[in-house]
Amino acid sequence: MSQHPRHRRQVAAGLAMLLAGSSAAVAHHGWSWAEEEQVELRGIVREVYVGQPHPTLRVQTTDNEVWIVELGNPRQTARAGFTAASAAPGVQVVAIGHRSRAQGELRLKAVRLRIGERTYDIYPDRITRN
Repeated sequence: MSQHPRHRRQVAAGLAMLLAGSSAAVAHHGWSWAEEEQVELRGIVREVYVGQPHPTLRVQTTDNEVWIVELGNPRQTARAGFTAASAAPGVQVVAIGHRSRAQGELRLKAVRLRIGERTYDIYPDRITRN
């Protein structure tokens, strides 16, 4: 490796960016932010987003809370059969998943969605309740 100070700074900066990016990815994509227990969330879809890093639904409950329901990565979500056309604002949804551990954060990582007569198993190996 070069002993030139400028080269060492560039290498150090590159490593720092790599490490920062990888720790953000682990924090975002892991399950440690979510509670162990699975819960059921019922509501009306207000918004559908299908894209990176995770497709999401904004779901309004009967007590007027708006939750972010996070699905799997786009490929995994598509494998479950869910697309942008699977839900539209105004439809009823039942999401089963793990809510955020953060006090007051209205976010749920869904393992299963039911919309109308259709069920989407986003994380089939993690489903513990029907």
